[in-house]
Amino acid sequence: MARPKRQDERRNGIRAAARRAIAARGYGAVRIKDIASEAGLSSQSILYYYPDVGELLVETIAHAVTRFVEQRREAADRLDDPVLQLAATIGAGFPRTPEDDTTIIFESAGAFRHDAALRAMVRSLNAQQVEMYRRILDVGASRGAFRLSDDSLGIATNLVALEDAYSLYILEGGPPSVEEAVRLVAAYASLATGVEIPVDVGPSGTQPGVPG
Repeated sequence: MARPKRQDERRNGIRAAARRAIAARGYGAVRIKDIASEAGLSSQSILYYYPDVGELLVETIAHAVTRFVEQRREAADRLDDPVLQLAATIGAGFPRTPEDDTTIIFESAGAFRHDAALRAMVRSLNAQQVEMYRRILDVGASRGAFRLSDDSLGIATNLVALEDAYSLYILEGGPPSVEEAVRLVAAYASLATGVEIPVDVGPSGTQPGVPG
């Protein structure tokens, strides 16, 4: 029983190494020797667990996408007030470190047009984020907390589009800064909901992360 657990741990470690390699070199430039170096293993050891390095990279991005969505949902679900839920969701949507999930996803963006699996992930990520915002907006409107200026789908779509655009600027060195991007998106959300949405950049201005 111990062997499968050990194999899972080794795979998790290799994915973490692949994340670091993507952060350091960019998705398109990563080679097996880069992942092996980050993992402290030989290239042969990497190939034992992942005979197809492309599959390893896609799996690494898939884990980043899953964690990113889950973290944003958790940030909102910890709260009951739709106004604070919206603020927390906005605050958890921007890249803050070279290895956080948002950065890894955007660093891989150049490969999306050439890889069907990655394209499907991006479409799924976009749809999940729009739905996350739409749910908060609908609940807030039903409780009388929001007076929506447009239908919830349109507002949610615009929120995600703003986040994507500002995230690209941030990764290129800005402006805006993360804090300013959060403020700008919160300002749009305030106009769209008819209530002031507070600026929430998260604890210590960092995005929660999950290793592995």
